[in-house]
Amino acid sequence: SGPYKVFYESPETIILERVDNYWGNEALHGGKKPAAKYIVHPIFKSNDEGSLAFENGEVDVSQQFTPRIWEMWEEKGLPVGTWYDEIPYYMPGQMPSLWFNVNKYPLSLPEVRKAIAYSVNYARISELAMSNYSPKVQASLIMPYGGEAKYFNENLVKQYGWEYNPKEAIRILEEDLGATKGKDGIYVLPDGTRLGPFTVECPYGWTDWNASLQIVAQSARAVGIDIQTSFPDAPIAYDNRQTGNFDMTMWAPSQPGPAQPWLRFQIALYSKGVPEVGQIAYSNFGRYKNEWADQLIDMIPKVTDEKELKNLYTELDQLYREDIPMFPLMYRPQTFYEYNETYWTGWANAKNPYAPPMPLVGAGMEMLWHLEPAK
Repeated sequence: SGPYKVFYESPETIILERVDNYWGNEALHGGKKPAAKYIVHPIFKSNDEGSLAFENGEVDVSQQFTPRIWEMWEEKGLPVGTWYDEIPYYMPGQMPSLWFNVNKYPLSLPEVRKAIAYSVNYARISELAMSNYSPKVQASLIMPYGGEAKYFNENLVKQYGWEYNPKEAIRILEEDLGATKGKDGIYVLPDGTRLGPFTVECPYGWTDWNASLQIVAQSARAVGIDIQTSFPDAPIAYDNRQTGNFDMTMWAPSQPGPAQPWLRFQIALYSKGVPEVGQIAYSNFGRYKNEWADQLIDMIPKVTDEKELKNLYTELDQLYREDIPMFPLMYRPQTFYEYNETYWTGWANAKNPYAPPMPLVGAGMEMLWHLEPAK
């Protein structure tokens, strides 16, 4: 029923062949067929391998992280483009976050979690791990962009939120927790518990996330918290995250969509139906529990009054800031969308937004009927 069908598949490559009698050609495009007869999808082992192929013109459109992509057209003169032609280059839409296993002592202490949040150098993550693709991240589960921005309370975020502030992290450790620094530079709680080593992980080969967690570990170490990185293969990382077999893990709480920010709160905080550690969970990976948070999340879908909705989201977001079971490290693009016009032209972008920046999936499939061979 779609415009393409599988022609060939292997562990390295998937090839799709155009369906010339696809019903949508006539119904939606005036009888016009998609420009390309075949779509070849190579499967790369890492972002680095995919980025090199894209730069060499072996890939026409991609949705993977490519560092410092502007250098391809500014310094190398390549026919490469992104949704925006200036910072942040991509449309913000996701919130990759650091999740705590809140049942593991001493990460079960909100003060420890907040000290870690204050220790992280977010600007360094944006610059070095994200190639400046992330605007300034806020201490909120509500993004200050798009349709959900109307629920974002900037004043409360400034008053009660966290940001990169190593001095405040140390103040929390020493004054709020009564911790003292050991000879190795790592703080120890009054009961003798050393703050680490903790392990933070995400899948190997996710280069922007790997670099982000390295910065998290370096930042935490600088204030006296011992965090070590671990980058297992994706299936192992997925299993660890879902079964709660982690100290800290990195994951994005849901994709962009019309249900935001409710869906993000539901995935991050909602405890009803979440199994115990050791069983597979599909949300709330840190097994956070707060009955009032559950009630607020249950209430919001039933409310239609915008003023009441904003009040409920404000209360829920403030509760999140108090307990901080996870916190965002960046605003990742809705989709990493970049195109190379060596062989095909006509890709959508912010100046020609006839389709969203979703390369050849969903509404982004519209591009297939707009492309033309490069002259």
